[in-house]
Amino acid sequence: MRAARELRPPGVYPASEEPRAKPLAVSDTRVAGFVGVAARGPLDEPVFLRGWNEFVDIYGQQSPAGCEAFLARAVEGFFLNGGTSCYVVRIAHRAKPGELPGPDHAACAEWVVKDGWDKPTLRVRSLNEGRWGNNIWVRFQQTTAARTLLTLDLEVGAGEARVNSVRGIERGALVRIYDREASDYVIITEIEDRTLRWAATTPILRKYRAAGPTYLEVLELEVYASLRDRREVFRGLQLSPLSRRYAPRLINGDSQLIRVEDLQSAAPLPHNLPQAGPPARLQGGRDGLDVLRPEDFIGADRGPSERTGLAALSGVDAVGLLCVPDAMIAYQRTPGPQADHDVQVIQDAMINVCENLKDRFAILDAPPTKDIEQVRKWRRRIETSYAALYYPWINLGAGEALIQVPPSGHVAGVFARADTEAGVHKAPANEVVNGAVGLTLNVTEDHLGLLNGDGINTLRSFPGRGTRLWGARTLSEDPDWRFINVRRLFIMLRRALEEGTQWAVFEPNTPRTWEKLSGMVGDFLRELWGRGFFAGAGPEDSYFVKCDADTNPLELRDDGKMVMEIGVAPAIPAEYIIFHVVQKVSEQSAETGGAAE
Repeated sequence: MRAARELRPPGVYPASEEPRAKPLAVSDTRVAGFVGVAARGPLDEPVFLRGWNEFVDIYGQQSPAGCEAFLARAVEGFFLNGGTSCYVVRIAHRAKPGELPGPDHAACAEWVVKDGWDKPTLRVRSLNEGRWGNNIWVRFQQTTAARTLLTLDLEVGAGEARVNSVRGIERGALVRIYDREASDYVIITEIEDRTLRWAATTPILRKYRAAGPTYLEVLELEVYASLRDRREVFRGLQLSPLSRRYAPRLINGDSQLIRVEDLQSAAPLPHNLPQAGPPARLQGGRDGLDVLRPEDFIGADRGPSERTGLAALSGVDAVGLLCVPDAMIAYQRTPGPQADHDVQVIQDAMINVCENLKDRFAILDAPPTKDIEQVRKWRRRIETSYAALYYPWINLGAGEALIQVPPSGHVAGVFARADTEAGVHKAPANEVVNGAVGLTLNVTEDHLGLLNGDGINTLRSFPGRGTRLWGARTLSEDPDWRFINVRRLFIMLRRALEEGTQWAVFEPNTPRTWEKLSGMVGDFLRELWGRGFFAGAGPEDSYFVKCDADTNPLELRDDGKMVMEIGVAPAIPAEYIIFHVVQKVSEQSAETGGAAE
């Protein structure tokens, strides 16, 4: 932009150069989306996390009581193996819109606080649903703050008072006006110079003399909340929405333990204030896990602000990997055909999300079985290039503390690590699974061949090399989409092209725009070829970009459509390394006719 000092005669000056499109960039495919069960945390809300400690702060480290959930271990394994960020959606069995909550539904712990006339005045709830809230203790206390002196007499029915100082008195404050004989209570609505005003709904009922003396004193609330070693204290609170220290607004904005609802007690001032007393424990919190159903995982889409379960993650464009390790809870509840059915319904929903959006990849867990044929049967019912199946489960911990968990969370971390270190074009296999101390089954070479042939990715433990992913196949029978890295490469390209070519929408559908688009995309693909993303000895063997009159005939342009054809040759992983070992025959052996191979 030209500096103002360069503008000389009056006229029109260009303020800036023509905006330019930004070069295309590799889209981030490392962000995982998890759906599962936790002891606490917001329900059906995607929460962005950058580390394991953030998960612990929001959701806790332990599973809910009575439920051996896998979400926490999966997220921990994700970050342990190279994951950098993820979204988590906590689910539970909840009442549907318009349905009255029942004993099987998740619920917040709460306490209805009574006022001085024994009427409900506030409802205190735990931050979110779950039995964890039944351990929260809350206490209310009334205190006094700023005090000032009346300087002009007050008549009956007065609506303002002249005082010697307004320091420490704010709009919305509850003020007690008193002398040696009586008291009145008002809510301050306006402060001007040294004059305090209040609403006509709280008139003064008797006369007060300045020489009395008469005092005006601010009354405040203090709220104490605690959960084990966590303490929260809120001081200087008011019950008038006019106050910037309005208790529900301030607590609900800052507390990590509770939420407060004003029940609008009809008791007059100051009897509407909560009774002071000993701490009370919140009650009635429920986890909503006793009758957990596949529908609770799948969720519903009732609009942008009313999405639940997997549907809540569908609206998060950043998610590139999808994991639902807690689908396997079904095998703890109803082992057998019912568990198989429930898990299949959830995994089918995961695949549907990926296939419909075409911008993410599902990592599926095999059932917790040692029967190889059962796993092969499980795989045969699935046909998709947007998902991969991993078997067996992994062992975490040591000694008696050894636990078995589905591998999807750890696998997602390995995916993210491979993307970071090499790129999405590199098959996420022959990679160490950090945190795993073993497997629930050591797969034999014979079984490995059967599983790999069926497109089931195994985990293997190697002496001195740790536990590793030993497969990189999708669940597709189509040879073009057999490998995970090929599908995820195209997911990345799709996302990168969508993000990087938005500028072209509503541009003229002319050869100039075609040429500009082709140049941008060609430069991007050339860069990827240089980094090894594609097969081929040269760019001409690796990709092509075509956007011209052939791809954009007049009838398409008349419909407002612009078509670009792009082709790439993805790099295919080497699954089989074959060695031909030949013995070199010595000259002496050759002379005597001896040979070996």
